[in-house]
Amino acid sequence: MSDTDWDVIVVGSGAGGLAAALAASVDGAKVLVLEKTKVLGGTTAMSSAGTWVPANHHMLAAGIQDSAEETLTYLRATAPPGWAKDEDELWQALAEESAPMLRFLEDKTPLRFELVNHPDFYVEAPGGKLFGRMVSPTLISRYKLGRWWNKVRPSVKPQYFTYKEMIGGILKDPWRTVFRMGPSLAWRFLAGKVGLGNGLTVGLTRGCLDHGCRLMLDADVKHLTLEGGAVTGVDATVAGKPMRFRARKGVVLATGGFDWAPDYMPEYFPGMELIGAPRSNTGDGQRMAAEAGASLERMDQANIAPVTFTRYEGHRHAQPLYETYTAHCILVNRHGKRFVSEGSAALGSALDERGPDGRPKHLPVWRIFDSRYLHKLAMHYASKDPGFVRSAPTLEALAEKISLDPTVLRATVERFNGWSKEGVDRDFHRGETAWERYYTGAQNSANRALGTVEQAPFFAAPFLYASLGTKGGARTNRHGEVLRPDGSVIAGLYCAGIAMANPIGTRAVGAGTTIGPCLTSGYIAGKSIARRNR
Repeated sequence: MSDTDWDVIVVGSGAGGLAAALAASVDGAKVLVLEKTKVLGGTTAMSSAGTWVPANHHMLAAGIQDSAEETLTYLRATAPPGWAKDEDELWQALAEESAPMLRFLEDKTPLRFELVNHPDFYVEAPGGKLFGRMVSPTLISRYKLGRWWNKVRPSVKPQYFTYKEMIGGILKDPWRTVFRMGPSLAWRFLAGKVGLGNGLTVGLTRGCLDHGCRLMLDADVKHLTLEGGAVTGVDATVAGKPMRFRARKGVVLATGGFDWAPDYMPEYFPGMELIGAPRSNTGDGQRMAAEAGASLERMDQANIAPVTFTRYEGHRHAQPLYETYTAHCILVNRHGKRFVSEGSAALGSALDERGPDGRPKHLPVWRIFDSRYLHKLAMHYASKDPGFVRSAPTLEALAEKISLDPTVLRATVERFNGWSKEGVDRDFHRGETAWERYYTGAQNSANRALGTVEQAPFFAAPFLYASLGTKGGARTNRHGEVLRPDGSVIAGLYCAGIAMANPIGTRAVGAGTTIGPCLTSGYIAGKSIARRNR
């Protein structure tokens, strides 16, 4: 077989793409992975690699009961209204194939996963679990990749930790944790040990290489080739040279989101000022699918998170920052009113709530806090933008500084303070869910999420949020095949990850419900395409 003639071509090297390539190659297909940039991993490599896998073998071995049926019940109970009509088929596939996917990865790659003590976002819903569905990779040496060892995309977060170490120490007390782990970290650095998204990418890539996949970097794919309505390959520019690659069984689009697309983003996410995904995510897969006749859906969905700002590849870039679930701080919208529990698992979708005109309802959102909370923000913003946090001796003076109605802001804060003194937030039930109790350390004690905002001086800071990866794209069936608007299959075209119309949108159901479903959709698409035309 020549360098331009393959069974399967996968476009993109994130979780969905590498899982698809691995599954197809294990099933006997000759697979080529084309990556647009000069590094592997895409958004996955930059992530923390929290991976939501219901009914996985690690939780079952630990005596935690779960099943595909319970998972499906949970997905149905927590989905946005009306989604079941279009997504139930994909939820069924996710519920049934997630656990086999994880066992497959551990069987066919050097990856090993461990349980992470995370509850589902909505434990109280039917089918919700307090523990067990969240896993993440253990450490792995990047040197396992041989000549590819330095070809994994760097991240804005340190990658020398596991996810369990991140949430157990780094996020809570970073300097003390780093000091305590000093000798271990030095060894990890020398041995090339990485975790999180880099670790996941290393393990997936090693598995693909071991099963005969060919990887090409700097391979920019912008067009599919079609014959008689069926997809037969791609046109790419590899290291500046135009090339055509033929795919006998078809193409898997796993190009990630469209976070940096100059046309899609203003249309679907107006007002989004910060992005946490690689700048290479410009919607190539969505455009190619549309040109082939696909139905693009869920284009207004994304992994939306509160963030701080940092620098990445020379540009201002978003970095996730979760800290508003603790006391002495509230969020108010442009009208000076609270609109959500500050620690809600659905904070992203609340921030992105749209009005009848399609524009964000609440922007700009402000973080309002008192002197007892100030230290939580100082390390994130002071050195980067000294003027980011504004202060005043009174709430009224603070409101004037940020163009809010002083009377409304005063009433909002006093109402919250009253609830805090009662120990219950009667407006938004802050701190009452299992998810919020987990983060405030209040599983068996009083509500620690509440705390008055009354100790002067008072402070305000813009509450930044960003897309860490859009979730809209080609509509697929449970086999990963791309569909036209009439529901018919586009022969030879498959889609996985967040390049597809993701069945779990902005309202995620647990930590890791971007990476986990991406891996599962890739696994499904890879198996399906490898068996095409047998």
